[in-house]
Amino acid sequence: MRFAIFHAVCALWVLWRFWLPMNAPRAVKVAGFVVTLLIAAFPAVTATFFGGLVSPELPAWVLAAGNGCVFALTVLAGLTLLREVVIFLSVLAGRSGERMHRFVQKDRRVAIGMTAAAVGISAFGLRQGLRVPCVKEMTVSIEDLPAGLEGMRIVQLSDLHASALLRAPHMKDLVASVNSLSPDLVVITGDLVDGEVDVRSEDVAPLAELRARHGVIAVEGNHEHYLDYEGWMKKIPSLGIRLLRNEWRAVEHNGATLVVGGVTDPWARRFGRELPDPIKAFAGAPEKGPRILLSHQPKHARKYDEAVRFDLLLSGHTHGGQLFALTELVAILNAAFVRGWYALKHARLYVHSGSGVWNGFPVRVGVPSEIAVFTLSRKV
Repeated sequence: MRFAIFHAVCALWVLWRFWLPMNAPRAVKVAGFVVTLLIAAFPAVTATFFGGLVSPELPAWVLAAGNGCVFALTVLAGLTLLREVVIFLSVLAGRSGERMHRFVQKDRRVAIGMTAAAVGISAFGLRQGLRVPCVKEMTVSIEDLPAGLEGMRIVQLSDLHASALLRAPHMKDLVASVNSLSPDLVVITGDLVDGEVDVRSEDVAPLAELRARHGVIAVEGNHEHYLDYEGWMKKIPSLGIRLLRNEWRAVEHNGATLVVGGVTDPWARRFGRELPDPIKAFAGAPEKGPRILLSHQPKHARKYDEAVRFDLLLSGHTHGGQLFALTELVAILNAAFVRGWYALKHARLYVHSGSGVWNGFPVRVGVPSEIAVFTLSRKV
């Protein structure tokens, strides 16, 4: 409902302040009205008639084009708002600003330029959102790291969102990129898939080809809860992925032990499922030695840090904001955590920018997707 209201507001604003004042033939304005309304209705139509908001089942090109147009409409609404600021300032200037007022509000060249800018930004955002993620190499220093773990390479993936938009070929390319890094361990911090098991099985199948010396460990995300949760809790392990639900696993590497714990997602509360419990996640684990905690959402990082000992918390969920302009909003919704490194009281947090995009918002501008690679080192 919130998305429908937002798109409706954007459409009405564009109709009122972009199309109505334009000095253009009536037929052009009518066409603009119709196109604007059709674009604004696209998400609601796909959600109602083609499988729901989370995972509409349509060809990838239809989802990309439709949601790309929706984003272009949003950008155009924003540009129209900026134009209103210019108009307001020209009105304040009195008679000296009248010419600027008429030009900015009514001239077709301004309208064409604004439309071209909106389409161009949307096309760029789609290209960035749908490409195979970039590799981001980082060194992580941990106190008292055993010598055997020095140089261990851990790859983090997050928010893969295998869907009707990001299908098997994309996942194969992603897997090939990860395997080329020869990781010692791969971890996935939630939102692996959008859709039901019988529909998405082929698209997640390439994840079974992930190769790491110590295998693949994952935790659930909020999107796993939306459709066929129990089915995915069985399907994901069948791909050779160890799924941690308030559990831990010991990884033996060169004679040393790294403990990896994982918690469930807070969305479990809405469905009466097991809530995230970091204490349970490390129950029975060795008291000494390095620990890594996996949690899809970063918003409870400080609470987890106070509840149990670990050295590093790896999260995702935020997609890094996807647009640089959304950083502050995403921070408000996620306890000030958006992307990159954060210092907790006792540990460090890394918020992954995501390795994919949700099919309903498939654009990235200024926030690329990533394959994060952590090389462990002893803190001096």
